[in-house]
Amino acid sequence: MKVRVQVDGEIYEVEIGDLNSRPIQAVVGGELFAVWPEEVAGVVTTASASTEPAGEAAPLPRRTSAPAPESDEEVIVAPLPGDIIVVAVQPGESVESGQLLCTLESMKMNNPVRSPRAGVVVEVLVDVGDHVNYGQPMVRLR
Repeated sequence: MKVRVQVDGEIYEVEIGDLNSRPIQAVVGGELFAVWPEEVAGVVTTASASTEPAGEAAPLPRRTSAPAPESDEEVIVAPLPGDIIVVAVQPGESVESGQLLCTLESMKMNNPVRSPRAGVVVEVLVDVGDHVNYGQPMVRLR
């Protein structure tokens, strides 16, 4: 979609890619930018296109984990689409907050996915070489 954005009094034509992908791709003046919306805990929003000049727009959050059906479990999901190049944990393994769970490659960049808390790996839902989509479950913690 194309939108007009006003920044510091100057108006720019911006072509924005899929708002559900991470990073969001935006083209400004023929130059490609990767946009990483800020994460807002527990809130997922959807933006709509406008052809009017915009001031400051609220950023879209980046989803990094989702609650599992059981209250003491947490599902770690893909923060962006990409290919799994490292799986660093296995079921039954204890992990610390910030410990590497897996690494995914997207747009020729390696993106580590780390544990948001201490816990035990219940299930690893991805293998090296798998392609994941944004929000796809990768690891279950308890």
